[in-house]
Amino acid sequence: LFEAINKNFLHKDHGIRLLEAQLASGGIIDPVSSHRLPTDVAYKRGMLDEEMSRMLSTPSADNKGFYDPNSEENLSYQELKDRCQTDGTTGLFLLPLSEKAIAFKPAYDEEQTKDTFKKTTVSVPAGTFSGKTVTIWEMINSEYFTDEQRRELIRQYRSGKVTVEKIIRIVITVIEEKEGEKKPQLTFDGLR
Repeated sequence: LFEAINKNFLHKDHGIRLLEAQLASGGIIDPVSSHRLPTDVAYKRGMLDEEMSRMLSTPSADNKGFYDPNSEENLSYQELKDRCQTDGTTGLFLLPLSEKAIAFKPAYDEEQTKDTFKKTTVSVPAGTFSGKTVTIWEMINSEYFTDEQRRELIRQYRSGKVTVEKIIRIVITVIEEKEGEKKPQLTFDGLR
């Protein structure tokens, strides 16, 4: 997986989620021996670089891509798995839902959200959409957003926690930041 991420065969965010799931379910899979390895061993064998090893070893906001409907928190795979109960019959991990989570009714259903995002247009100041008027739906389904980011924006809107206006500000900010990262730094060789 790490090699696929480095060769851009797999988006980094998706790869991290998969590596995190491997780690939480027994360890990083060694593609040669098919054994599961702890992060430090996978790092020593060159299956991960130092940054990826640190990221997988230390849960942070960046690798908390799993949602707990009980606490309304984003968690790492391991943290969410730790909150599960093992079913005695199947051995599957099941997340018990609180009464609050069961009773939760989103402010907007899936169709309403999609309809709103497809009808709300924005003039984008930067990037691929620069100077064009496009819908929120087009922007969140572009190369600027991962599947996880798109789902999170939709979830937040559906819950009523953020307005369309806030979604627009978030989307434009993300696009501007990603475009800023693409611009090469100018350097000049010369005299001081």
